[in-house]
Amino acid sequence: LLSLLLLQRVSNTAATRDTCGDFTIYNKQGIRGTATDRLKNVTDFSGCCTACQQTPGCTAWVLQADTAKEAPYCRLKTNEGSLYTCDMCSSMGVKKRVPPKCPAASNVHSRKTDDAESESVASGDKPHILVVLQDDLGHDDISFYGNTVNLDVTGNITAIANEGIILERHYVHWHCSPTRRTFLTGRLPLHHSEYLSQIDTDDIDLRWKTIGHKLKEAGYMNYWIGKGHTGYLSFNHLPLQLGFDMFTGFLGGAQSHFATDRWQGNCPYVNTTYSADLYGSLALSVLDTYQPGGSAPPLFFYLPWQNVHEPYQAPTDWPEELDVLRGMLQATDKWMGRLANTLKTKGMWNNSVIFYSADNGGVDRGSNWPLRGEKHTNWEGGMRAASFVSGGLVPENVRGTRNSIVFHIADWYSTACYLAGVSSRDDPPVPPLPVDPSNPNKDIYGNKSYPSVDGVNIWPMLTQPSVYSPDNYTAAHETLWLSAEVIVNGKYKLVVAQQDPAKTNNPPVYGWKCGGSKQPRCNTLYSDKEVWVDATPQQCHCGCAFKNRTDFVPCLFDVEADASEYTDISPSMQTLMTQLWTKLNLSNLEHMGQHHTVPRHY
Repeated sequence: LLSLLLLQRVSNTAATRDTCGDFTIYNKQGIRGTATDRLKNVTDFSGCCTACQQTPGCTAWVLQADTAKEAPYCRLKTNEGSLYTCDMCSSMGVKKRVPPKCPAASNVHSRKTDDAESESVASGDKPHILVVLQDDLGHDDISFYGNTVNLDVTGNITAIANEGIILERHYVHWHCSPTRRTFLTGRLPLHHSEYLSQIDTDDIDLRWKTIGHKLKEAGYMNYWIGKGHTGYLSFNHLPLQLGFDMFTGFLGGAQSHFATDRWQGNCPYVNTTYSADLYGSLALSVLDTYQPGGSAPPLFFYLPWQNVHEPYQAPTDWPEELDVLRGMLQATDKWMGRLANTLKTKGMWNNSVIFYSADNGGVDRGSNWPLRGEKHTNWEGGMRAASFVSGGLVPENVRGTRNSIVFHIADWYSTACYLAGVSSRDDPPVPPLPVDPSNPNKDIYGNKSYPSVDGVNIWPMLTQPSVYSPDNYTAAHETLWLSAEVIVNGKYKLVVAQQDPAKTNNPPVYGWKCGGSKQPRCNTLYSDKEVWVDATPQQCHCGCAFKNRTDFVPCLFDVEADASEYTDISPSMQTLMTQLWTKLNLSNLEHMGQHHTVPRHY
């Protein structure tokens, strides 16, 4: 149904045209134009061939006009059956576009990294980049933080993590879409909204260059396989128009793991294969057919699993009497193992890097022990994600280590750009106006400006512990905005309130599953109220405001010493608490995105 709704909205061409035929161009406001806006000056076979070759998803083309009075011009088609196909271009003397060759080989670890914001380019073969998002994964659902009960169903992922660097303070947003948009754009949810994307929402500014665009500039072949959930007001919001060469997945936030309403390229796709098996097999097939070396382009995989998001459905071969969430974990774990093994057997592992993270905290059956709260909360259990960086590109001296520097998923954008040898800058043509605390509703962007990239290149902080101590919490970000109610300064975290109820239908929780660090992990995968320990009135005298958005009492936590957020230390650190609260309020004045209103926490 979601696919059909999108199809109805964005395919407004004449009835005689194929459903996914002529390309349709949309501007930022979603106003429809036609392919002729871009291609009407292409009136010959050679130019049309070239245009087809350079357009992701185009497999065929034809020269024709809208009316008999017009001269023929190029129309690109995404379906077979048109008069000419791209395969015919070579016979007409048009060379296929070949990604640029990499620079001469050298050690990628030896390049200059004396500045965390460095724009140094990668030397040698550009690394293969695999970015994995695990949907609704709890911090304690995975074994690399110590939950040995789940080692049998997360053994491959745990082994990959242990070959790399496990991240202790890696943050995401407290729910799904903002995290995904942040990775794709390198911008914090502050700059594209904290709201969930819907099928017909406009949440990624089409003036921005996504990570797909950036890596395409660097000569990569880009694959998006799995969940979307980033807003698809128009065709230009679909992955193939965001810099990706191939997309198979679904567009919404949740659906059956055996659903028929999926999407492939720019068209609806009917396939009832279990989601993890479909996406895992597609990714593996790309690796199986890839021939390393020569002029082969480097690969970029964005693999956002649907697992373990509800509905709780395990593969059909998982015994019904066993826990379904464990079956869902095992379903992705087997494919992660196969992907890693294939990279190794094909000799690609040493030039590959894997970024892995949950998109938010676990919820319902998931467990975030010892962290407080869960998805849909501003506590650590909603925002501190299970995460690691691995692959043969990670230097030997930091493999098997842990890093406590404060990182954010926005940093993956800039880091991937650095490794690919392309600048991460994506600045507006006109700088934003300065914020004005006396005028909190001031629009600092207007129609000509927008926020720059927020993420920073964290590769030096991951790979040079002698320069950037893994315990130097502020090495990447002096302060880090996490939501309209939360800001982090190294080991300190200010929580002004819980999430705005306008942004979610889910109320927050205030306590700890399994009781937090004062209790042993209870190894439960069920949302059993008996295993939850509620916050005491004293523990909820601050940071717990939800529906009342007019009277906030902030909490200040030392989340290094107190990861469970038991004890508010603001009474003894009033100056720091005030400074961080002021910084949070000033940051909120930079808000841009859906429902463009400025959160005020004065």
